Amino acid sequence: MANILIVDDEDPIRQLIGEILKMSDYHCTLAGSAKEASAFLKKQAFELILCDIDMPESSGLDFIRQALSEYPDTAAVMVTAVDDSMTAEVALEGGAYDYIIKPFDRNRLLISVANALRRRQLEIDNRAHRESLEREVARRTAELRKEEARLRAIFEAAEHVAFIMIDHNGGESLILEFSPGAERMLGYRSKKVVGRSAAMLHLPEEIIQLRGHSNPSHNSNVGFTGELTLTRESGETLPVLFTTYPIFDGQGQVTATLLVSIDISERMKAEEELQNSMTRWRKALEGSIHAMARTVEIRDAYTAGHQQRVVDLATAIAEDMGLTEDRVAGLRMAAMIHDIGKVSVPAEILSKPGRINEIEFDLIRMHPKVGYEILKSIEFPWPIAQIVFQHHERMDGSGYPLGLSGSEILLEARILGVADVVEAMASHRPYRPALGLQDALEEISQNRGTLYDSDIVGACLKVFEEGRFAFSFRQ
Repeated sequence: MANILIVDDEDPIRQLIGEILKMSDYHCTLAGSAKEASAFLKKQAFELILCDIDMPESSGLDFIRQALSEYPDTAAVMVTAVDDSMTAEVALEGGAYDYIIKPFDRNRLLISVANALRRRQLEIDNRAHRESLEREVARRTAELRKEEARLRAIFEAAEHVAFIMIDHNGGESLILEFSPGAERMLGYRSKKVVGRSAAMLHLPEEIIQLRGHSNPSHNSNVGFTGELTLTRESGETLPVLFTTYPIFDGQGQVTATLLVSIDISERMKAEEELQNSMTRWRKALEGSIHAMARTVEIRDAYTAGHQQRVVDLATAIAEDMGLTEDRVAGLRMAAMIHDIGKVSVPAEILSKPGRINEIEFDLIRMHPKVGYEILKSIEFPWPIAQIVFQHHERMDGSGYPLGLSGSEILLEARILGVADVVEAMASHRPYRPALGLQDALEEISQNRGTLYDSDIVGACLKVFEEGRFAFSFRQ
């Protein structure tokens, strides 16, 4: 229970108050004067002081004022024999919570003490809560100032990043902040643009007019990121990577926008140079492929142009099937040199008129493997060596040289196989006259799904039937 200090120069009054309060489990200390009470206060803490107003040695009011100033967590109730409103007012102004008139009623005393202690505790709790809130506010304020200082340092120091803050609170979007990086990037001086309309920066209108948007998911420009071309003060254009960060008020409305942009002109130059290098490399590669293809055709005059016609048909089929541009490019390269392995076949066999015997045919059947051996060590960006190796494989496993079937055969090799068969049957060979395009298309139609991939056969028939492809046989 609470410790209560009872101060009264009349011993019977002190004892009576003490007995009443002890019966309610309060711990009481009795003092006959202000001097004695002051000594007790120095030794221990009291929650409440019950003090007589009129004491011979010193005023109880003066003692209470002094005690409350030194011990602010202590409550006070004055005791007086005079029922005077002026006295009561002076006591309350001095810091007392209540006053009791002698002779006092027991219940009145207990109620006054309980109320005083309750009020004291509430004030202590409120003060502690207030101090806690003040400490938290101070802590957060310090953190915000620290974060603001950090962001300001980034804002000021970033040489290659432009930070632009646009305010949407008024009737017009105005430039609120313009970083040194923005000055260097766009050529404007901060003092010339801050406070003026954001329109002067020639930014896309949809980027800076975000006022009033409350739901970011309903506006693609809130949190926009992308590449844009900005205009410098001099009129020059500058490619940048651009991002917007909306700033919302308490109602979820966009009141300002932070624009962050990075100069990507050097990156774009590097990308352009890389693209030019890739283009030169691709042309060099195509030149090498053409040279290899020409080597084969010089040795085999009767099949001159065969590889190019296969390239054209395979490309038409692949494009109709929706292959990517890159895969089509790889297929074209493979088709252009798909018979390079024939360099290992004696020229007299390749140009021999009439039927070819079994031994000669076995030599010719080796050309996919020979082609693979020639190409496998070259680091193409496509599996050209494998495509060349597999272009005589068939869906049912009856092809050569590995006897692959179905999806074991690369898609490009399956396309190349169909184009190769159609061109070979449609054109003249030393050992037989041309069978004609219709017979060639009939061949792949009859063996659709067994020897040849059904989708590829369908695409091949389609490009011929719709007139989107025709062979060009040059004499």
